[in-house]
Amino acid sequence: MSKRLIIFTGAGVSAESGVPTFRTGPDGLWHNHRIEDVCHIDTFEQNYDLVHAFYNARRTALQGLEPNAAHQAIAELQQCYGDRVTLMTTNVDDLHERAGSSKVVHIHGNLLELVNLAEDEVQPIGYEAFDHVAHPTHFKPNVVFFGEVAPVYRDLFTLMNSLTRHDLVLVVGSSETVIQFCLEAYSGSNGAATILYIDPTDSCPYDRLLGPGLKPYTEHYRMGAVEAFSAGSPVRKWIERWLAGE
Repeated sequence: MSKRLIIFTGAGVSAESGVPTFRTGPDGLWHNHRIEDVCHIDTFEQNYDLVHAFYNARRTALQGLEPNAAHQAIAELQQCYGDRVTLMTTNVDDLHERAGSSKVVHIHGNLLELVNLAEDEVQPIGYEAFDHVAHPTHFKPNVVFFGEVAPVYRDLFTLMNSLTRHDLVLVVGSSETVIQFCLEAYSGSNGAATILYIDPTDSCPYDRLLGPGLKPYTEHYRMGAVEAFSAGSPVRKWIERWLAGE
């Protein structure tokens, strides 16, 4: 059986390209907006203008940003190893695609699309601001809101439950708040998969979630995504050895 590389990326990866994170630091988007005001399906219609203003600002800002070296390294791995490399992301930007990744599974949707709820139809909008004043309240950013079921979750957990000792799992730039990727990969593989948690923060979320000493990963590398995917880094050495079949 060929060894696989499974990569889950979170907000920390795009943050190194200048995309604000939702949770981390004083500039995190949730520090400046209430979740229930701009990202909850129960308040979407009553906050229609505010929601679209919030996501319009996120969308139009993407046009001036570029993929970083981590995005590019992941794309190169996909191009070189094909279906042996799987990429899933909670990020709603298109930086993975612009770096050259052809197969990207967006777990929480795509900011460059709108959903026409009346027609149950997804429509591309690119980097344009949506004219929400001129349109009725059944147009929604194609982003999974709190209170909604993410359609991709079934595929995500099917993948988790398929993991074996032949799989190297990278969890990169994830706060592990909404989805505990490390824990799910550990549980899904019955502890058999090799799991690397890559995040530069000093504190580990699993100290809070599971208690000190309980770690659902093989190694925790406290570094950013760009450093992790750079030549000669310990993470890069893991990847090279793994895909070489060692």
